[in-house]
Amino acid sequence: MNIRTITIILGILLSIQAACAQYAFEGTVQNNKKQGIDGAQVLLSQNDSIISMVLTDTKGKFHIKDLKSGEYKLNISYIGYTPLDEKFFMMNKDTKSTFTLLTEMTKTLDEVVIVSNSVRQTATGQTFYLSEAAKSSGDPYRALQEIPRLISNEALQNVKMADGSTPLILIDGNRMNSGITPIDPKDIESVEVIDVVNARYLRDNVKNIINIKLKKRRKPYSFFQVMNRHNLPVRQSVGAVYFEVGNQKYSLYGRAAAEYEFNDDSKSKTTQQNEDYLKTMQGKQRNNTQMLLGELQFRWMPTPKDYLVAHIYGKTNTAKTKTWGEGILETGYQRDLKYSSHGRDESNIQTGSLFHKHTFAKDNMLETTLSFNKNGNRKKSFRNETYPDWKYENDYQYKNSRSSFQMNIDYSYTWNDINSLNVGSSTDYINDRIRQVSESYPTFRHKKWNEYLYASFSSQINKKFLYMVSAGYEGIWLKAADVSHHYFKPRASMSGNYIFNDHHSVRVNYTLSNESPAVGMLNPYNTSTDSLVAIKGNPYLLPTSSHKIDLSYAFHRNGWYITPSIQYQIYTDMVTENGYSNQSIYTYTYGNSGVFKQMAWGVNTNYRLKKGGNIYFYAYQSYDYYSGHKAKKGISLGGGFSKNFDKWMLNVYCDYSDYTYSATSQTKQLAPSSSLLQVVYNITKDFYVSVALEQFTGIPGTITRTNDGSYHCYSYNRQTEHGFRPWILLRYTLRKNNEQRIKENKLMHSKEKGIKL
Repeated sequence: MNIRTITIILGILLSIQAACAQYAFEGTVQNNKKQGIDGAQVLLSQNDSIISMVLTDTKGKFHIKDLKSGEYKLNISYIGYTPLDEKFFMMNKDTKSTFTLLTEMTKTLDEVVIVSNSVRQTATGQTFYLSEAAKSSGDPYRALQEIPRLISNEALQNVKMADGSTPLILIDGNRMNSGITPIDPKDIESVEVIDVVNARYLRDNVKNIINIKLKKRRKPYSFFQVMNRHNLPVRQSVGAVYFEVGNQKYSLYGRAAAEYEFNDDSKSKTTQQNEDYLKTMQGKQRNNTQMLLGELQFRWMPTPKDYLVAHIYGKTNTAKTKTWGEGILETGYQRDLKYSSHGRDESNIQTGSLFHKHTFAKDNMLETTLSFNKNGNRKKSFRNETYPDWKYENDYQYKNSRSSFQMNIDYSYTWNDINSLNVGSSTDYINDRIRQVSESYPTFRHKKWNEYLYASFSSQINKKFLYMVSAGYEGIWLKAADVSHHYFKPRASMSGNYIFNDHHSVRVNYTLSNESPAVGMLNPYNTSTDSLVAIKGNPYLLPTSSHKIDLSYAFHRNGWYITPSIQYQIYTDMVTENGYSNQSIYTYTYGNSGVFKQMAWGVNTNYRLKKGGNIYFYAYQSYDYYSGHKAKKGISLGGGFSKNFDKWMLNVYCDYSDYTYSATSQTKQLAPSSSLLQVVYNITKDFYVSVALEQFTGIPGTITRTNDGSYHCYSYNRQTEHGFRPWILLRYTLRKNNEQRIKENKLMHSKEKGIKL
């Protein structure tokens, strides 16, 4: 072997060694004053794949290990500074560099104040900004997992607050239903979490709002998604198809979904006692349900200042219930009994809506929405109780209908980047017909006309104190059978948020609201088939008014977000469950019971993992004060963990409440109300499979004790089919030219929930 050959072989070996060698990349991110920036995001990618994402420490330093030599794309970003994008070449050695970020001059409505770790404080909540890793995830629900205030599940495609409650979802300030699904996370500009809603939403009893703001888009794109989920063994199945196509002026969005539940069994034990009887029963209940849903939405931008949406929506639900069992009735002597029942409930909703938005100038807009709904409900139930010497039978049928109309007009104006004014009106008309056809009772007619005017204003003082004041006034004209009510009710909300520095702030909120009773609470006809219990509404009910004040402190730094809070709420004319006994029959009904008070305190903690994922925990203690009763205590606990491992994602959560109360009853939860152990594997960026086990902490169940005068009831229920039944889900998503999407993404949805007893 000659020297030349040896030289060539050595060169090849050295090249291979160099290619396989791994090196470290260290650096410092600083501002123009040469001060290290804490929490800046350093993203390193190669060939459109993310290689590493880290955050700088308190001194602005970062360290990335195990890099091969070659060319990379480097992105360094931090809120309030201009992002740095450049090519970076890793040589055959460890590399150390210093990067300087320049202050960014931006204009951002009323949330421009303090910048800290991708969080901006607002008068009513916080605005969060996604990292580049989240924006590149390809799934909007996966991206929202980065927000510490939210619990987002990409397989179930739902978003909740950290305490388990369900918020109202808005897109660019507009109402939507499932419109998160078509969004590419690259298009998300910010996510605003609103804790104090203004008067516009108080009327709908909204507690929290998530407002997802999108970048502006104007060119053609297409979106398609299909999913299927099944329990094993079979209990529940869900299937859905989504699509959206459009260009710079037109867009068509559609959705079709089907769901069924097969033989969802539970077992029960009941003891009822009054002055002259004692009745015990035990048995089973079986539920079978199915749902079909479809909607289409056409969007059109005829001019740069006008935006039109036409929306149609339809949904049907069918629920079948069957019970059977045995028991003992004691009325001076003992008799055995056997019972059985079956019921069917069919509901349908059809909605048509029109939406128009006109932009007079930047941050100066007028929105108008018209909606019409036609709903129906058929409900029938039969119960049989057989004794040695007699038989009890009860058969009832309802045929109900609702038509409703809504018109909303909303004007918003923002000036000087910090002042925002919002005024508007909402007009609603509802016409219900409740027909108890089995007894040929007269039709119960319920009509309600609402006229609501509102205004809100938000601003700031010295960039430290942010505030919002909002007020509304509602006129209600209501008729339930021969009972008429005419009343006017105010609504108001106020919020003040004082920011001490980048990491500490304190907020105080006040809300005045009122809620009208649902038609099911007004219906005077019996909806029970029990031989010893009647359930009737009360057409004389009045609205319930409530005052709520919240005080909270927020700390966020280095991925931590900790919020202790205390809340006090007082209700007047509270609609509560109550009853009375008459000839051994206990009638369960509703009434305005005067004053009800509630106090709750606790803490919510969230830690964002640096390489994707988070850990969260919450704990709250509540005290309920009903008129004439001692304080009733309850606790709520919950927590979860999610972590991304390249193509894998692990998600675990659990929510538990020990007791809930009414004025006459106490309900104990026998297991966590919800829990999930879930694994997601991304076969490709657009196709993933998920396997999960619900209720892995125990089969859910409740024990309810009712004590009202001489009537006492013990009720035990356990959902036996919610044991070990893992489900598997497949979801495929196709996005084409999504970066060229239509400018607006206002997805309308039906606010109508349908008539239901």
